[in-house]
Amino acid sequence: MGTERGFDRLVFFTDAVTAIAITLLILPLVDLVPEYAAAHPHGTIGGFVGEYARQLGAFLLSFVIIARLWLANHRALEPVERQSRPLLTLSLAWALTVVVLPLPTALIASTLTDDRAGIAFYIGTMTASSLLLTAICWEVYRRPELGGADREETLMNLYGVASIAVFFVVALVVGVAFPRINFYALFLLLLTAPLDWIIKPRLRARFRNAADTPRG
Repeated sequence: MGTERGFDRLVFFTDAVTAIAITLLILPLVDLVPEYAAAHPHGTIGGFVGEYARQLGAFLLSFVIIARLWLANHRALEPVERQSRPLLTLSLAWALTVVVLPLPTALIASTLTDDRAGIAFYIGTMTASSLLLTAICWEVYRRPELGGADREETLMNLYGVASIAVFFVVALVVGVAFPRINFYALFLLLLTAPLDWIIKPRLRARFRNAADTPRG
């Protein structure tokens, strides 16, 4: 069983990796500014946005995805006070998927929309990150001695992250099977919000009923 200090260092590390990954997303766009200025001496910001709309869209989408994954990671680890070896391994693997994401972002921003390999790399990296995050939530839920003593909340976190992972898998299949849809398949993730409104209250009710039922 790890110490609280050791776990804090792990959290600081994953936070730093996330910050670096988000920073790396913007660097290719910064590099495009001199190129655009040289080709268009009297160009405008609007012209820049219009010419590199695909690159800007890929950046914004990846930023939102990384931010959402980090927030889910933050919620999952908020109650944790110490680490376990599986939690350490899963967190490092999750950090790897986050720091890799700027690469497929740059690739999909510069390749054709029907490039199945690029789509698979891009959405697949996000899917792997979400699945690892689900495994992290499961480790926290199944081992309350790590600090997640509120079983109801850790269960809600597990459900929320697992449902997102399911939609990432669906988006991956749709994006690869229908290349013209490509990364727009990620908009399927918007469906998780209305499903949460329906399922989470019922899941909480079932959990509380099970907790109140005496065991024979």
